[in-house]
Amino acid sequence: MKEVNRNTTAWELENIREGDTISLHNGKCGEVVKIQIIPCKGQKQYFYKLKNDGTIFIIK
Repeated sequence: MKEVNRNTTAWELENIREGDTISLHNGKCGEVVKIQIIPCKGQKQYFYKLKNDGTIFIIK
């Protein structure tokens, strides 16, 4: 299981793949089924759709 938060490096966020299990500090966790990375105004928005528990969203 990979722990992610706003301090996770962009390199680590880029290396998360579908099928990986990730968790957020608030207790939300699950298997990644879809990844969407959107560049926006010099930042990147990372959306990780989880199998059973919604979405984890991180701006980097």
